[in-house]
Amino acid sequence: MKQLLLVALLIQLSQASTLTLKKVLASANSNNTLIQAKEQERLLLEARNLADTSLDPLELFGSGAQANPLMGKSEFEYSVGLSKQLSWGDTQEQEQRITRLNNEATLLEEDKKILNFQNGLKSLYHQHCLDHKNYKSFKQNYRDFVKLYKKKQKAYKYQEISKAELMQLEIEKNKLYAQLQEIQMIQKMSKQKLFILGRVNHSKNTRLSCSDMYPIRENVKLGKNTFQLSNQAYEKRIESTQVALERHSKALDRVSLSVQYENEIDIDRYGVGISIPLTFTSTRSEQERAAALHKSSALDLYHEQDMIQKKSMYLELRSILKSNAMMIRSLKKNLQDYKKNLLPLIKKSYDLGESSVIEYLLNRQNYHQLKQELFTTQKAYYHTLFRLYTLSEMKDN
Repeated sequence: MKQLLLVALLIQLSQASTLTLKKVLASANSNNTLIQAKEQERLLLEARNLADTSLDPLELFGSGAQANPLMGKSEFEYSVGLSKQLSWGDTQEQEQRITRLNNEATLLEEDKKILNFQNGLKSLYHQHCLDHKNYKSFKQNYRDFVKLYKKKQKAYKYQEISKAELMQLEIEKNKLYAQLQEIQMIQKMSKQKLFILGRVNHSKNTRLSCSDMYPIRENVKLGKNTFQLSNQAYEKRIESTQVALERHSKALDRVSLSVQYENEIDIDRYGVGISIPLTFTSTRSEQERAAALHKSSALDLYHEQDMIQKKSMYLELRSILKSNAMMIRSLKKNLQDYKKNLLPLIKKSYDLGESSVIEYLLNRQNYHQLKQELFTTQKAYYHTLFRLYTLSEMKDN
């Protein structure tokens, strides 16, 4: 019978798959609608840019008239022609570049949404790993208490403890079981949420590795490229204003050409014409240059304010992260001392009848509360860590 159970267990383990954080992210990226949407938006913006900056088509014009000369018979006269507006120099290329730079800035800012999603998955992965660890620990705690309860049931049978004491232990056992069910549901939900958001193909036996969790450190190195996406987007928008200044500094930006054929009663006439705008008669170019200068100044001021806010939040998150890491280290030490030194003494004292069941249960509860505080602080640490990665715009994979 034992051999059959062992074979069944081995078969089940062979069918189970283990997912690392890298695999979860790879699955999410290959099926990420945000990435797909960004690519479609890139194509849309480029097509719109080319459409908006394309020159008008050739224009066909014509006219006709019935001529009635004083001498001779009347005849029909007509004229037809073509006209076309042409950009002068590299005006068209500059207009396309202005829009393209702004489009690239917009797409860089879309990368922030993708980065936020990826860091959200990383955070969820770590939250589940902690949930699962907490569940295993609490489950073992419950099993240990059940063993104690069964032992005390026998003690009550032999009238070594009172009914009240046994009831107190039973109440605590039922309370622990209810908490265990809640913790189990929490870790199942966090796992399911990760699979849904990451679009992970999984089975009932799929589990997460959790051996690749980010280490807890008081000081996290983020490199020199903090706020990289924001800075790159800002630089592209500034560059677009410089191109706009060049574009509207030209004395001549476009001309119109036309060819025409006229058929009169006794004359065939061919003509070629050119139309040159007299830009000095309009303030349009001057106002366009002023607009580009004002836009450049506004971008500088907005970017400066944005960086002040980001750096302030950056320092705040780093401070919280360091505080959480220090608290985790302290809680681990307290738990180790509690488990190694105090709990054995309390249990021995209770077994010898030197302390009451209330004292024993209170000490167990204090130990459990310390473990829950450590668990909560660890979750807060990772939540803050990935908020920091998103804020600093670090593509940490």
